[in-house]
Amino acid sequence: MKLTKKFLLKIINLFLLSMLTACAGNTGLSTENSVSSIATDVSKIEGELISIDGNEMVIQQPDRKEILLNTSESTIFWEGIDWLAEMPAEIGDQITALGKWSKDQTTFEVESYYVNLQEIQGAVIYVSGETEAFMLDQPDQDYLILPMLKRTLLLTETPEDFRSYKYYDLMPNYGEKLTVVGRSIDDPFVIAVKMTRMD
Repeated sequence: MKLTKKFLLKIINLFLLSMLTACAGNTGLSTENSVSSIATDVSKIEGELISIDGNEMVIQQPDRKEILLNTSESTIFWEGIDWLAEMPAEIGDQITALGKWSKDQTTFEVESYYVNLQEIQGAVIYVSGETEAFMLDQPDQDYLILPMLKRTLLLTETPEDFRSYKYYDLMPNYGEKLTVVGRSIDDPFVIAVKMTRMD
């Protein structure tokens, strides 16, 4: 783990140097998404959870880099939604964490995080009354979305619309356009946390 942290620190330092050099030649260059902004701005880190030890989690990114995530009592899990807190992160889950790097940039201080986050948009192409699930017209989609009665938020694009925040009639209609924020669970299901009607 120490070697990995040192390696990550070297990569960050090299990237910082290259960004500073680039910025010197182009003062109008935005660094909003650069590593140089990590120390001061909220950043997003994603990866597969490979270990948990108290307040520390280690995730592995697709390039095999390991990152140490540090949580605290102030860390918010899934926007503070109580029923999702009953489903904590497990080894193998995909973690999406928002926060900042520590001063020495070896640890990512987590302000909030999600597990198996899915953000899907499309038109409803299949509705199953038997399983109370539906599918959107996503390429190569092989999962079913499960809205949860009295838990899933059902919204509209305009909050003043009378259909917002209703906890009934959660099954969408065929052809209806939706944006779904959900959490993947046992294959092939995604639990809908929030659904927004786009029409």
